[in-house]
Amino acid sequence: MAFQDFDQISERRKAERARKMRKRIIIAVVVVVLLILIAVGAYLLLNKLNSKKGNAKQDKTANSKPAPAKAQPKNDQAKKKEPAKGEKIMKQMCGATDYEDKCESIIGKAKGASKPKEFIKTAISAASDEARIAYSKSSELTFNSPEEKGAFEDCKVLFEDAMDELGDAISQIGNTTASGKIRTGLLNTWLSAVISYQQTCVDGFPDGKLKSDLEKMLQASKEFTSNSLAMLSLLSQFQLPVTAAVSGAKRRLLAQNKDGFPTWMSHEERRVLKKNDEKPTPNVTVAKDGSGNFKTISEALAAMPAKYEGRYIIYVKGGVYDETVIVTKKMPNVTIYGDGSQKSIITGNKNFADGVRTFQTASFAALGEGFMAKSMGFRNTAGPEKHQAVAARVQADRAIFLNCRFEGYQDTLTA
Repeated sequence: MAFQDFDQISERRKAERARKMRKRIIIAVVVVVLLILIAVGAYLLLNKLNSKKGNAKQDKTANSKPAPAKAQPKNDQAKKKEPAKGEKIMKQMCGATDYEDKCESIIGKAKGASKPKEFIKTAISAASDEARIAYSKSSELTFNSPEEKGAFEDCKVLFEDAMDELGDAISQIGNTTASGKIRTGLLNTWLSAVISYQQTCVDGFPDGKLKSDLEKMLQASKEFTSNSLAMLSLLSQFQLPVTAAVSGAKRRLLAQNKDGFPTWMSHEERRVLKKNDEKPTPNVTVAKDGSGNFKTISEALAAMPAKYEGRYIIYVKGGVYDETVIVTKKMPNVTIYGDGSQKSIITGNKNFADGVRTFQTASFAALGEGFMAKSMGFRNTAGPEKHQAVAARVQADRAIFLNCRFEGYQDTLTA
């Protein structure tokens, strides 16, 4: 074989080896690419499966378990901000009170609160708790004289009245008007009454250590009640738009309607007040001469049905009725009308100088809600030398007196 032939064979072998090498490289590249594609596909598939599984688990547990900590960083921040905001409002409201330390001491009891009305509710609840504690302690005191024992009997009644008013105030905090505002007028009335009841309780005792001890027992409750009133006065700043708060746009201080009557008065009550001379049809008539159903007003009240619906109307014919008349809490919506404030008169002469506690000196007392008196006179004839001598004591919510007369010398009208 010639050398030229060997050269040709060598060239062909080199070309063959080169071709085989290229083929292997191509195959290797293809395999690597396929492996990469398979790996990427597997990764994406696993992610997708995990995502579906995680969503399914989240949907399943959404109503029963809290979301993972990482899913709610915004909520955590809100929770951290909310107490700070609430504490700021609380300190602002406490700054308006006379007993700021007492006010701030209840911040811990208002955890999670962020609205002004929630802080006021907490303050009123604190006043109620302290009143209950004070009454419990007072029952352990020793009363050595008839005056002290009698004064404590008054305190029992006054304590019940105070707890009723505090309970009503706490309930009212949760009730708002159509505009979302709290009826501050009612709350002012009830809380002011609570302070009056507590002070009346103390005033009934003769001066001495027992009276001082009782006053100290009631001090905390009085301070919390006072704080509640002060905090309530700030509520309008949070409830009213700034423009309305500043300008007081046509603000009606007594919550009057367009006729000038309080909004809580019924249509029938407004009608009666507009027609001063009208005498409504009575359920019973009282006459000293025996021409009516009863000779005394107390007898007429005692005959009132236990659960009477509507207004129970008592007509009192002209005359001076020397008796202690009490419209109790169990007698709502009673109307007593007479022939004129100087013709139909309820009178008495109980007084402090003769040993009767001021609370009990009233010739007439209205406790039943929605009481109305028309053309009646109320007197206490004890005289100036007898000191406190009340003609009329009015504790009834939404009470109305029209063309009435009150006569006395000291503490004539206790409202």
